[in-house]
Amino acid sequence: MDSTEKKLRRLWDSINSCQTGSLRLGIHHTLEWHVAYVAPASKALVILSHCPADDLGSSKSITTACNRRSDGTYYISFQLTEKRQEDVFISMCSNLIDYSADALTEKEAIKRVEFRYREWRRLMEYKNPAVLSDEKRRGLIGELLYLKQVICQGKPVYEALAGWVGPDGADQDFVYDGRWAEIKTSELSSDRIDIHSIEQLGDAGEHGDLVIYRVDPCAPETDGAFTLRKLVGSVLAECGGDIRCVELLIGKLNAVGYVDMELYDKYPYKYFRNDVYDVNDTFPKIVRTDLRPEITTCQYSLSIASIDGWKRG
Repeated sequence: MDSTEKKLRRLWDSINSCQTGSLRLGIHHTLEWHVAYVAPASKALVILSHCPADDLGSSKSITTACNRRSDGTYYISFQLTEKRQEDVFISMCSNLIDYSADALTEKEAIKRVEFRYREWRRLMEYKNPAVLSDEKRRGLIGELLYLKQVICQGKPVYEALAGWVGPDGADQDFVYDGRWAEIKTSELSSDRIDIHSIEQLGDAGEHGDLVIYRVDPCAPETDGAFTLRKLVGSVLAECGGDIRCVELLIGKLNAVGYVDMELYDKYPYKYFRNDVYDVNDTFPKIVRTDLRPEITTCQYSLSIASIDGWKRG
């Protein structure tokens, strides 16, 4: 079965982009959706609804409108104004449709569309919504694998998500019950990890866990291969339809620059193992008191073999 994104692309391709026109998207949904060209070569997603949308707001690349028609229904539109953002725009449209798909009423569906669009608008205003690099994809994979492990060990999903504090700007990636965890993801053959700040492994006297995930790019047919997009989907499934959890997860993914795009299906990975290291008073790390006050930032690398004595298990 084709994804929503593929259906959208196919419908837009069937309209003469040099003219204006629209086609209804034939899906089972509380809302009536149309794809359109509201001006030559200017794609738009349109909703026809008995409920209005509240002050969606526009961004640098998307213009929105909500106008009442003569029959009393509302014409709600999202128009792309920057061609270079077309792939992201189509992904956003697909996400708006899918996110609101199980709403029971038009009012609930519109509220979901409003929320999700604002998340996308915030991302497009403050981030460059391009496909994450291989390094960033693997880094996010490691954090999501750790998050799934925490959930599988019995922590309630919302608490597990709330403890994922790295996307919020914290020094470490996770904090639970007063103990932090910093996640690193490296290729299986790598012999080192990079520490990007003085605070990343805690200050003097602060104890936590350093968790190193071994993840390599692989061929799609490799046994156990998965993509970042599928991993995100599996974490979403852990939310069990709880809107609070879904919104919290999507917000954190957006904060690290991830948006749901089919392009991520082109990058398969294989997970091999993870190792946990006890970052205690004897662990080799640089702390603030080790440095002269003139030094404001510090990055360094650790030999993985050399920290074997702090490995658990």
